[in-house]
Amino acid sequence: MKTVDKMEVLHSQSAEFIKQGETGKFLKLIPDTFIIKGEEKDGVFNQGYAIRHINRQDMILIDVVEESTKKAVKKLVEDGYRIKGILITCDHILDSAYADLATISEDAGGAPIFAHPRNNFKDSFKTKDITAKETVLKDFGLKVIDLPGNGGESVLVYSDINDGMLFPGEDAVGSDYDSDLNTFKRPENKNKNNDYGLAESWSAFEDPFTYFFPRKGKPGFNLEEGHQIDILNNLSRS
Repeated sequence: MKTVDKMEVLHSQSAEFIKQGETGKFLKLIPDTFIIKGEEKDGVFNQGYAIRHINRQDMILIDVVEESTKKAVKKLVEDGYRIKGILITCDHILDSAYADLATISEDAGGAPIFAHPRNNFKDSFKTKDITAKETVLKDFGLKVIDLPGNGGESVLVYSDINDGMLFPGEDAVGSDYDSDLNTFKRPENKNKNNDYGLAESWSAFEDPFTYFFPRKGKPGFNLEEGHQIDILNNLSRS
């Protein structure tokens, strides 16, 4: 799969670049991979992501459902991109959705919406099973890992492009953008069984990743093997 030209993207791999970036605008982080900032609350903003196919026409969106991101998604469609799917990593994501799923799909050019089959969205729109082996997910080098998760059933989205990218949704939280740290922790989970299951899932995770892109907090860039191990150990710690 395509690897990263580190000189090309060095300037974009910083918390300052993301923090200063315009809300609701796709920012290129690494080749064919973009971040978009959503609403901010108490100094914390949600983050969605987009992966562009090597054909440079097809795209997958991950957790991009907020009012502030709507115009950017519509512009993708206007610019001729084909959004092949909107991936929802857990049902908490839709707490900040700007409309019902049918409208979100329509605004994205009729894109299918992929979600966990056991999530209860209280919405009549028929989602696709994100845990199934869908061809469109394979086309983007994606693998989906089922988790007990934070706030309902959730998934990790793993891509083998760019030397391995991991999108944990809300099942890992990055350091604050104002912090000097660049670490990751499990979210606060009042259900002890779910928290234990999530820790066990992180402990069992084996795929190598060079980039770690959470829903909240600073991403991790150019992660060497030792740093990957430290992240997984921290996320699986009791």
